[in-house]
Formats: sequence, C-alpha cells, structure tokens
Amino acid sequence: DKKQLKDLEDKILKMLKESEGNIPDNETLINTLQNSKLTSGMIQGRVEEAEVTEREINEARESYRQAATRGSIIYFVIADLALIGSMYQYS
Repeated sequence: DKKQLKDLEDKILKMLKESEGNIPDNETLINTLQNSKLTSGMIQGRVEEAEVTEREINEARESYRQAATRGSIIYFVIADLALIGSMYQYS
C-alpha cells in the first residue's frame, strides 16, 4: 500500500511537471487528482489498520517470550544431562 501511495505521488508530480498551459483546464490532471485523493484515503485507512494489527501481534508475541525462555532453558538442561552421566544420554 505504501508503494502504491508513492506511485500515485510520482504520477501526479510527473503530470504536473509535463502539464502545459492552465492547470485547472487540464481535465486529465484534475481527474487523476480526484482519483488519487479517493485512492489515497482508502490506502491510508488500510495502512492504519495494518499498523494497529502489527502492534497487537507484537504485544501477543511478547506475552509468550517468558514461556519460550523457560522452554529453551529446560531443553538445554536436558540436552546437557548426558554430560553429567551416561545414563541420561537416551532418557
């Protein structure tokens, strides 16, 4: 979506640069500006939704970090039991 916004901006700037004469008389440019305004509003709404969703995902991920840390500690402790005694090697 951000790329699409950038493309719209580039297209408008190019049309403004290449326009000749009176800008309000250039119907193609005016129509493009109106369409880009609508598209920009829709894209901006989706970008804001995506940012909210990203924050929610990050918060959920952080809530599992402690469990992951404990799980990794347990795994490596069990993996290193074989160094203590050979009877723990296959248990």
